[in-house]
Amino acid sequence: MHSLSIASGVAIARLLDRPTSAMIGTVAALVERARLGLVMGPSELTAAMMFAQPLVKAWPDHWLLAYLIGVDLGMKYLLDGFYVSDIIKFVTDGFTLKQLKQVERQAFSIVEWNQIHKRFFSFRNALASVAVEYASFDPPRADLFPSCVLDDEPSRLHVVAVSRGGRLAALAKAADDEARVSTCDSVREATELMRECYREGTRVNLLCVDAALLTEGGGAEILEMSQYLAQQLEPKEDLTFFANKPLLVAVSTAAEQVSFACSTEAASAWDCVLPARMTSQLLPILMDICEV
Repeated sequence: MHSLSIASGVAIARLLDRPTSAMIGTVAALVERARLGLVMGPSELTAAMMFAQPLVKAWPDHWLLAYLIGVDLGMKYLLDGFYVSDIIKFVTDGFTLKQLKQVERQAFSIVEWNQIHKRFFSFRNALASVAVEYASFDPPRADLFPSCVLDDEPSRLHVVAVSRGGRLAALAKAADDEARVSTCDSVREATELMRECYREGTRVNLLCVDAALLTEGGGAEILEMSQYLAQQLEPKEDLTFFANKPLLVAVSTAAEQVSFACSTEAASAWDCVLPARMTSQLLPILMDICEV
């Protein structure tokens, strides 16, 4: 099961004040069915949850319908040519087209439309943190989901591991042996690598930085990187810039958690700060969340 399907299941179960394993599993199964049926990537899953949140709050007794309309609005916001009837065709026929259209109209007055591009990143980062928190969650059986054709294309994931040892790079290769993995000794070196990638028209999807490297510099290097990315990737209302924004993650390669001090501005540059040591279980979750 995709990490964001589980994270969405947790998020909705918490909104309903029913964060039990059974409820999380039930909701996650629905999200996974939608993901497979509609071929949703991290952007689509994030948008679905962003639109679904106020609807679930408004209609807690009808959370399933609320999430489906969230999927509908999220897909329409990101893609051309999506129709509410696709929910019936590819996810569930439990509702009629008339019902879905009626609820969709009601949803427009509930959803918050201001600063969507900023809230989109907040939702993605929140889901990433939840996915890491529930790394050991046991998802429902695979036979509950529709069959799908697996993509046999080589991995296009580009991971940059910033640490003085080879552990992060080794974990990335173990998680996806076809991924491109670059290593850097400092955040400044990683920033230069990203500059080169942008000049060449290639992308960095995930950047993992050993927090131990930041203890002396007070986060100055990550702030420099954040400012560079802000210049390169000026947010656009249509969210197309999201695919070019690498997931910035502070990790620990020490046996226990490494804390580091930096300015509030620098701290806000991180998309995710892992609360524990990077492991072979956690890194695939982060790779799951990246847009490729």
